[in-house]
Amino acid sequence: MFLNIALCQINPVVGGIRVNLQKIEGIWERVDTQAHLVVFPELSLCGYPPEDLLLRLDFVRSCERSLKELLRVSEGMSSLLAVGMPYYEGDLYNALVLVGRGQLLGIYKKTFLPNYSVFDEKRYFRAGKEPLILEINGVKVGFSICEDIWHPDGWERFYALSGCEVLVNINASPYYRGKYEFKENFLRARAQDNIAYVVYVNMVGGQDELVFDGRSVVIDPEGKVIARASSFEEDLLLVSLDIERVRRKRLLDLRLRERQVEKTRVVSFENTLQKGIEDARVEASPKQEEELYKAIVLAIRDYVGKNGFQKVVLGLSGGIDSSLVACLAVDALGRDRVVGVFMPSEYTSTESREDVYELAENLQIELLEYAISEIYRTYLETFGSRELTVAEENLQARIRANILFYLSNLYGWLVLSTSNKSESAVGYTTIYGDMAGGFAPIKDLYKTWVYKLARYRNSIKPDIPERVLIRPPTAELRPNQTDQDTLPPYELLDKVLELHIEEGMGLEEIVALGFDRELVKKVLRMVRRAEYKRRQAPIGPKLTKRAFGKDWRMPISGSYF
Repeated sequence: MFLNIALCQINPVVGGIRVNLQKIEGIWERVDTQAHLVVFPELSLCGYPPEDLLLRLDFVRSCERSLKELLRVSEGMSSLLAVGMPYYEGDLYNALVLVGRGQLLGIYKKTFLPNYSVFDEKRYFRAGKEPLILEINGVKVGFSICEDIWHPDGWERFYALSGCEVLVNINASPYYRGKYEFKENFLRARAQDNIAYVVYVNMVGGQDELVFDGRSVVIDPEGKVIARASSFEEDLLLVSLDIERVRRKRLLDLRLRERQVEKTRVVSFENTLQKGIEDARVEASPKQEEELYKAIVLAIRDYVGKNGFQKVVLGLSGGIDSSLVACLAVDALGRDRVVGVFMPSEYTSTESREDVYELAENLQIELLEYAISEIYRTYLETFGSRELTVAEENLQARIRANILFYLSNLYGWLVLSTSNKSESAVGYTTIYGDMAGGFAPIKDLYKTWVYKLARYRNSIKPDIPERVLIRPPTAELRPNQTDQDTLPPYELLDKVLELHIEEGMGLEEIVALGFDRELVKKVLRMVRRAEYKRRQAPIGPKLTKRAFGKDWRMPISGSYF
């Protein structure tokens, strides 16, 4: 006995209900004669996260009309559809609906609503309290949504005790570095513990601050991955599950006999499909550098595409940050949609000029040059400035930002900021200057990782001049300046920042790990003082366990550190 399941890993548009509906219908029609059950991700009908659109009744009603359209389409389909959508029934639920042969056969309402990190689901949804079990051709399937499977007291054990051989979990699970390995190991344990197949269907795509990596996966009762979809791109994965494997294993393993559960209603569905599918694909999961690079490329592509921009523009300084962002933008959009702007001052070195032009030539992008020396001197004469202070340094950065935003207004281009996480963490960036932009691709990337990704990109095609990778980083806002004039070495700074931001450690805890007390105190004070800047920074993709943005909600006014 077997069950054919189609895992439909799509990139929906938030609020694009009609577009999403057409995509879902098209894929369903393609696989209808090959699958018993066709599964789409969490809230894929409306996109995730829809945020306060969910507080609009017209939006909710539009989702209801789309469900009616799916019911109409299902009359001509032989397979059963499981799709995520907001469902209104006296209150709003994050739901999975089962649609087949013109009928709404079942509704599962998400039980555990995450309200931490980037999640805010208790603001929008009521928690469900009922399981949903489907019996299709004699095979029992239990359904859950994203967070539900992470809870030890979730529905998975109930489903297994109720005889379910397959556990289907639909997701809009955002990416961050290191998450996938942990998640897959966790899902392996769920499959082994419940002696069942785990079918995990994840969303893919970039949505403002979030990136969804896909990598939908099927795990057998022994914890082995038998199917895995592609990472960071849409995919359709068909798999046949040998149900007899579950039944044989359960006869030999007595754990599920030891507890009884109350009987629950079972939805029944029959499908005459008799042909199985050959071995499913198991796509390789990328290593960390490749994974991060693909995540940022997808974030840029979707932010630009979903917001209707035709081109992006960024300042090129000859430094590592702007060089990496230029490569990411070209890989996301193509060279014809990326414009670089070189804005030299009297402090810009010959090496920086050479590196900018070499990078632009290697990438074959349009390069504009606007010297800022005359504009800068006009400012100094206007205000009678005589000394070179931080104010004059920041002035240069703000002049450059004005040029970029003038071009943005003139041509409708999106300005890409090139600030990284290390700089924004400690305020080593100019507000309304180099931190300004419409989108910040490396906002959540520490400086040490900027270098790692630049080297990774050069291993594919060496577009970044080698000198950029070995020169001491510098803002070039005064003679002979380097970042280390003000900051600790980035290798040391990033370790302290990661412990403080990602791990939540305070001064004493970090010092106890062997770091110098005065250095840690200085770094934490800088993080605290830069909060007002970060609140005014452009958004960028979440790449770490805790990103500045929805993940990080610190008061601006206060004196804890």
